[in-house]
Amino acid sequence: MKTKEAVRQACKSQRAALSIEDCESWAAMLCDEIVHLPQYEQAQSIMVYLAMPKEANLDDVIEHALQSGKRVYVPVCVDKITMIAVRLHNLDDVVRGVLNIRVPKEPYEIIDPTDIDLVLVPGAGFDRYGGRMGMGNGYYDRFLKELSPTHYIGVAWNAQILDESIPMERYDQRMPAIVTEQGVIYVN
Repeated sequence: MKTKEAVRQACKSQRAALSIEDCESWAAMLCDEIVHLPQYEQAQSIMVYLAMPKEANLDDVIEHALQSGKRVYVPVCVDKITMIAVRLHNLDDVVRGVLNIRVPKEPYEIIDPTDIDLVLVPGAGFDRYGGRMGMGNGYYDRFLKELSPTHYIGVAWNAQILDESIPMERYDQRMPAIVTEQGVIYVN
């Protein structure tokens, strides 16, 4: 069995090998899948992420949510272990932060994680059993541990879904479902 770090590196390499053109064409399909999820339709407040290049891009979802009157929040890592959810009023209200990641401009309007109706969770890779391979810092695992699994769902390109199971540790949070541009994978 591969080590967790070996799986993480394989996931990152696989994502890096994707073409920008494919990612751009998949983004509209992914948005369509997400906005038709019952969890999304019912949510008043959602937490999304501001995608890095080749990451499953949610900018179209953000625009849809804002136009639909939903409150949109994005993650901001404030130190080596803490991630907060910060309100995003407009995709133009961002700056480039650490690692060139887009973050909202300060001052931050912060929401308690338990007040978020739906969190769309990124990952370097996912398996068909809800296993998630993050980037290795544990921000999402710590953030999600306070929430019911009915309040979050994994998001990735279909190319990031692994057939073999991802090594999980006791504090790793499993996803109840993963949405890709090709549909939703529900985990039993």
